[in-house]
Amino acid sequence: MTGQMMTPPEDFDLGLVASDIDGTLLLDWKPISAATIDAIHRCQNMGIPFVLVTGRPIRWLEAIAAQIPDLGPVICLNGAVVYDIASASVVSAHTIDFSDVEEIVSTITSSHPETHFAFETLTGGFVDQNFISRNPRQAHVMEDLSELATRDVVKILVSIGSDDSEALHDLLDPLVAANCHASFSDPVNGLVELAPAGVTKAKTLESMCDHLGVAREQVMAFGDMPNDIEMLTWAAHGVAMGNALQSVKDCAATVTDAVEKDGVARYLGAVLDARTSR
Repeated sequence: MTGQMMTPPEDFDLGLVASDIDGTLLLDWKPISAATIDAIHRCQNMGIPFVLVTGRPIRWLEAIAAQIPDLGPVICLNGAVVYDIASASVVSAHTIDFSDVEEIVSTITSSHPETHFAFETLTGGFVDQNFISRNPRQAHVMEDLSELATRDVVKILVSIGSDDSEALHDLLDPLVAANCHASFSDPVNGLVELAPAGVTKAKTLESMCDHLGVAREQVMAFGDMPNDIEMLTWAAHGVAMGNALQSVKDCAATVTDAVEKDGVARYLGAVLDARTSR
């Protein structure tokens, strides 16, 4: 890959667009730009599904639904859940058994007792008493891990108090690889995200494409962070944002403009223009 912005080959048969949200469609929790929403609707009007594939939990999709209420099912929690915005219901979910939750927590804390945890479930967020949450009022503070015994855990977040997410990932991944898939979506928030074993954005996107009858060779994907890498490399045409980490750019087919310059809208617009001019 040269790093130069290049559209797909002329014979590319676009059948589905998959996109991350944060750092890709929007920046710092700002609204999605009008240009990006127009590009999404243009895609949909041409009969091409536009699928959001995000690490966000269900409870953080409300703002997206308010801006784009006509979206179809969303892949969230790094592939652990498919959620239908229109009906506000879970379509499918991969969960982490409570026995595995206990083992993961025990394994990590035995080596790093300073660790704190947060847990996303199908019925809300849970945090331990010293975990610093971005939205503390949206999460229940737990007194004991046993409170999760009857909950469907779909993601675990891990912090040891540092800001270096990549270093924390490299530290934890060997410890938890047997029980879950580790990734991170922000290089400086000091959080590692643990999904159920074998679950990634790419795996769930592949299942959705199979259900829709869309071939891998027809998929275009946009992303900016390491939890997007599997998706960008699985898709026939992976596009990294200009603001993406270098490791993400290196694995993509091409690089578009940064999110603050409406990189998705500009790139997708060029692709759709080329499609209509054939």
